[in-house]
Amino acid sequence: MKKLFLAALTCSLTIFSFGQSAPLGKDLVRLFSEKIQSYQTIKTVFAFTLENLQEGLTDTYDGTLSYKGKQYNLSLMGMEVYYDGETKWQYIPEANEVTISKPSSLDGGLFDDPTRIFSNYEKDFKSRFIGEQVEKGVGIYEVDLYPEDLSEPYSLIKIRFNKETLEPISVKYQGKDGINYIINVKSFKPNVHLKADLFSFDVTKYKGIEIVDLR
Repeated sequence: MKKLFLAALTCSLTIFSFGQSAPLGKDLVRLFSEKIQSYQTIKTVFAFTLENLQEGLTDTYDGTLSYKGKQYNLSLMGMEVYYDGETKWQYIPEANEVTISKPSSLDGGLFDDPTRIFSNYEKDFKSRFIGEQVEKGVGIYEVDLYPEDLSEPYSLIKIRFNKETLEPISVKYQGKDGINYIINVKSFKPNVHLKADLFSFDVTKYKGIEIVDLR
């Protein structure tokens, strides 16, 4: 009886350690990253939730993101952003105003580079496999990522993705300032045809537009 108890205890500890270990989480993240990076284009519809824990406020906005390589088109929170790999246009329809810039890099954060939602997470992170859930008959993996660079503005990124397709379900950035960003993916379409003009903004098509040129 004692041996049976010890065997069961050992088995339980092994399962617990397996669920918490970095190797499993890292392997899953590598597979997820490789799958995402293999797509030529991605078009997605999502819900963006902003949680301000200090103020006790939560707001959710619908958004769309299309990208191809270094180019992207983002529509979110009343703003349209176009980036053709060199020039960036931020257009506010309500004000009929566009700001034009040439960013030196796209590593400033989620809003500077929204393609980071589906970035190569296997690099620069420690990972932990949290578990597997089943929602509406779909198996979902959950992995927590901790940045190696402690200067990052967030302390944790939680990724949930489809067990079979490895497509993202949600991504949560837990900010050090008490503000969290949560992306819940509603629609995810890889390798769709995207027109070239989707990533640039033609100011001549907007009568009376105010242009703020920072180039």
